[in-house]
Amino acid sequence: MRLFSLPFLLTSLLLSALGLPWPLWAAQTLRVSILENTPVVLLESPDGMTMGDTRTLTTAKIGVAASGLTINGQATSRDMLPVRPRTEGNLIAVNGRGFSGHFRIYKKGDGLVVVNDIPVESYLLGVVPSEMPAGWPAEALKAQAVISRTYALYQKKARQAHDYDLASTVLDQVYAGAQGVDPRASAAIGQTTGEVLTYDGALALTFFHSTSAGPTEDAADHWDGTHTRPYLAGVSCPMDRDSPYYRWKRNIPRVEIERLLREDGYPVGRMRAILPVQWSRAGRMLWARVVHDGGEMVLRADDLRRAVGYRLLPSTRFQVDAFGKTVKISGMGYGHGVGLCQWGAKALAERGWRYDEILRHYYPGVTLQTRPQDPS
Repeated sequence: MRLFSLPFLLTSLLLSALGLPWPLWAAQTLRVSILENTPVVLLESPDGMTMGDTRTLTTAKIGVAASGLTINGQATSRDMLPVRPRTEGNLIAVNGRGFSGHFRIYKKGDGLVVVNDIPVESYLLGVVPSEMPAGWPAEALKAQAVISRTYALYQKKARQAHDYDLASTVLDQVYAGAQGVDPRASAAIGQTTGEVLTYDGALALTFFHSTSAGPTEDAADHWDGTHTRPYLAGVSCPMDRDSPYYRWKRNIPRVEIERLLREDGYPVGRMRAILPVQWSRAGRMLWARVVHDGGEMVLRADDLRRAVGYRLLPSTRFQVDAFGKTVKISGMGYGHGVGLCQWGAKALAERGWRYDEILRHYYPGVTLQTRPQDPS
């Protein structure tokens, strides 16, 4: 077993010094998946942690056996193990990363899933500085806090029948646990405690992205009506030119794109071209045609981007400049383009806009309100 890391202990001290919400004071609890399909989970807590059978350990290695879970090499008949810190509010390191709250570790197939049960305001401490640089203007950070809170609570309600409410990745919101805590972001969260965006009395679906590089996307165009909302209509955003992703270029080996598409289930032969089929009103590719030796296929540009990778294709606002052994691509923006543009919010905050003004610009027609704490 490893000894407790210095960063882990320092993070615990920092959280206490900041007066952040330990003990857990916000009523709304989220279920956040922090690990999936992992073979081993290493838990560490200097003060100890209570496992499902009431035993208290400072370190525990959880694995998978035919009968269920193993704890420090000993097989059990359990398929699910609840874990909580011995002293409420203390951190537990999960595979080296510190987290607050409680945990459920359960067997799924041949791997393990770890779900962090955590109050929403504590969850935001690890989300806001992971999604937006903490050195950005306070009003931009407040806007991010409100939309991250709203998004989380929206998904909590929408996914009640699921094993968890949120993934801790870009599939939902990046959540770094206690390791990501920053005092500037924490201040923005505290100054907007409980504030959410609503539309017609219901929580808004507050998508956001890094860089729009022009108008934001109309969700009705982008997702073929799946997430149509009046407040997710495209708006002007001429303020994000300082983003490093305002314009970008990529040179990708053709065989690499072929490999990635095949791994994602697309049976492509040797590729000949990637051609646009349909563009959105905001200038992003909606559908693409991939021509290859075996024929051709038409797929959503979003699916093409996901298969190739978000780093290689930062957005679907791109064009193919040359197609050979190397595919040369130029594009603009980062992300799906729907909702708040983070670099645009930064620029507006630097111009003196308040966070509520920023939010109403990117989500027209919404209401900013404080949500009562539900006892759940």
